[in-house]
Amino acid sequence: MSYWMPYPTRPVTNPRAQQGVVLIVGLIMVLLISLIALAAIRGSGLQELMAGNVRDRNLAFQAAEAGLREAEGRFAAGNSMPLFDGSEVGLVEALVGSTNSGFWDAYSWATQSVQSSLTLEGVSQAPRYVIEEVAYTPIAGADGGAIGFASNLDAEEETTLYRITSMSYGATDASPVILQATFKP
Repeated sequence: MSYWMPYPTRPVTNPRAQQGVVLIVGLIMVLLISLIALAAIRGSGLQELMAGNVRDRNLAFQAAEAGLREAEGRFAAGNSMPLFDGSEVGLVEALVGSTNSGFWDAYSWATQSVQSSLTLEGVSQAPRYVIEEVAYTPIAGADGGAIGFASNLDAEEETTLYRITSMSYGATDASPVILQATFKP
């Protein structure tokens, strides 16, 4: 007599004949998950270092900017005009090559600049600055106007500008920032 079975039946296999495929697949999955976790840990550590460097650079930039503002304050109304004859450290006539950024990298900031009197939190040292007195003679047509014979006759007189260069560090000395501004009182 035959009767109907709702589910097909499989023959029972010998437990000794199993190959352990599930174990190998499980180990491979654990290895892949471990590699993904290690990559995530390494990536977050790198992001933390980058965020710290950005913060340090930002602190240095803000401190150098504060140094520029303090130097500009020396020209405020009521202050006597400083002498640029080399008698005061950091107040000099135009330095040859000072418009090139490489010049300031090799400059002797510790001995030939003015240390700011500002007390800034988070920076390793107060900003330093140098003020240069620069003589400037306008060139006819440089303002976008026409150049003609009459404009050459009206040669403008020499104007004095001041180039202020400020340098500061962030929380460590590994992030120097040098800023430069031209100032006309």
